[in-house]
Amino acid sequence: MIATFRISEDDYADAMRLFARPTPLRWALLAAIGVLLLLGALIGGPALWPAAVGGMVGMAIVLLATRLLTPALARRHYHKYKAMQVEFQAELLDTGLRLASPHGDGTVVWENVLKWRQNDRFVLIYPMPRLYHIVPKSIASQGFDLQGLTQRLERYVGPPF
Repeated sequence: MIATFRISEDDYADAMRLFARPTPLRWALLAAIGVLLLLGALIGGPALWPAAVGGMVGMAIVLLATRLLTPALARRHYHKYKAMQVEFQAELLDTGLRLASPHGDGTVVWENVLKWRQNDRFVLIYPMPRLYHIVPKSIASQGFDLQGLTQRLERYVGPPF
């Protein structure tokens, strides 16, 4: 079953938000850094207080700025990325996922998928650490086997990260 879809500006921004969502490992690392900074502020004495508090404030600013700037940057990228604004086709094959547009056609074979993630609207398929294909879950309404896609990803790639 071949399904067609377009990625809108809002879709692209929401997919970028999903891409930028920290993994549990990153949250654990941020929490550990936060605890170390807090301990430094509490028991480090007056000489360490400014550095520890500055580190906590800086970390909070970076996290907030990332959360606020990601959608705006994604929208800017979308406007510059003309190939993303066309109609795509997706077809689930035994060997992988075939994606086609007026600009190209190719199959992402399961062996070449590094990782994947999903939310209620999208499945992101990563052939590289920072490069992903966006598959909107709305294509299930056209008869696309979305459950088959996620099952194959789990079987050949592993659980979503």
